[in-house]
Amino acid sequence: MQGILIALLVPAIIMVVFTRVTYNTYVSFGLTILFMWAVFGGIDHPIHLILLTILSSLVGFYFSMQTQKKNKKKMK
Repeated sequence: MQGILIALLVPAIIMVVFTRVTYNTYVSFGLTILFMWAVFGGIDHPIHLILLTILSSLVGFYFSMQTQKKNKKKMK
């Protein structure tokens, strides 16, 4: 149960934070996947946890893109 919650919440949050730090959604997506790979120990966990992590990262990617669009509008 704890692994499922981590796989659902942490990648989306980390994705948004990394985007704010690196100012690039693609770099932050790669960093998020690498970070979660290290947290879950690679492919030793069940496939559903890996898929939930990727899904959560994609949701974080979407929110990061929305955040960057808002910031670009503010800069103009």
